[in-house]
Amino acid sequence: MALATSNKLCVSLETLSEELQNSIKSIIDKSKYKKYELEIKCFDTRGNNFFGDLYEIDITGETAKGKNITNIFVKQKIHLENFKLFSIKNMYPKEVFIYKDLSKTFTYLQNEANVPQEDRYKIAKAYEETDHNAIILENLSKKGFRTYEKTEVISIKYAQLAVQEIAKFHALNFVVEHKMPDYFNNKIKVLKYDIAFDDEWAGLMRNVCAYVASLYDNDVKKRIEKFYSTLIEKLPKYCNDQTTVRCTLIHGDYKKNNLMARMQDSEVVEIIPIDYQLVLYGCPIMDFLYFIFSSTDREFRKQHLNELKELYFETLSRFLKYFEMDVETVYPRKDFEKVYTEWLDFGLMATLVASFFMFTPDTKVDLSNVALSDVPFCPDKKFDYLIQGLIDDFVEWGYI
Repeated sequence: MALATSNKLCVSLETLSEELQNSIKSIIDKSKYKKYELEIKCFDTRGNNFFGDLYEIDITGETAKGKNITNIFVKQKIHLENFKLFSIKNMYPKEVFIYKDLSKTFTYLQNEANVPQEDRYKIAKAYEETDHNAIILENLSKKGFRTYEKTEVISIKYAQLAVQEIAKFHALNFVVEHKMPDYFNNKIKVLKYDIAFDDEWAGLMRNVCAYVASLYDNDVKKRIEKFYSTLIEKLPKYCNDQTTVRCTLIHGDYKKNNLMARMQDSEVVEIIPIDYQLVLYGCPIMDFLYFIFSSTDREFRKQHLNELKELYFETLSRFLKYFEMDVETVYPRKDFEKVYTEWLDFGLMATLVASFFMFTPDTKVDLSNVALSDVPFCPDKKFDYLIQGLIDDFVEWGYI
């Protein structure tokens, strides 16, 4: 979707790939435009998106029923042949699955259970022309939605809505597992984590941890340097663990700049998650922890962390009741609390990994021709404040 920080540039249809041109023409034909005008804007997300060329496409014209406007958002796959950290060839098929397959399953299940419209989990509408090379969606920014900037402060209302949405997403996947086990086993349980935990990743994390350690000049500095080894050992285990914890389909990249927010009177009133490229079968606590620790500062967490944890579990329990399912059977509270305590440091580790993408100023580095471990980690100063608050939390809690 259109991002709050985007710089947009108008381009012609002919500048798009032939495949995308054909997709747009197909949408125009299906909409039965007799005559129309196209406005196509590509935009620079200033580091908010690394794996696609983004476009807003507005079709304005006449149909047999009168004037019509079609607003489209496109994310077209880019080819980073030497980029190994994420498997881009797997990311787009995953997102296609969510928008064109799982979304219909969710709609069917929520219809069958008579879930009120205002309480449903919502996924942006995808056009049939969506394929493994381009995700083509309704443009939610034209309906009053926007994304938050990477360092923009969120309100407690925003956090509450975001936590409720991810709890609904997890609940629906528990429902799919219960009611449609073959579908779940064949299409969801097979989805794996797409990060390559190799030497290049280890080098990237060495650079990040070294920078974070440099912010301290006391015993904490040594603790952070030691924590690097813990991260390298534990994070791959967390991300690939499908046996020792209660798993379901998780978003995998649930942070504030992957959520669309609709505002009313300067306050967010609705959240729709986007960017399902990293979905996987894994532990649901990962989504909650990643959102909390990547999207808030220490003062916010002091005031609201426990409240939001309670809200997550309450929403999971409440939403499952629509489907006549008991949370204590699906995901017992004692198991949830145990995993939360044991996995809490995942929130720190995941945020450290994401910090390279979230906080490094846009320097136009060509990720297809350089190893990430060779890219200097020089984040903007907002990062220093946020990461020190994060480190201080985990020192206080005894994880560092």
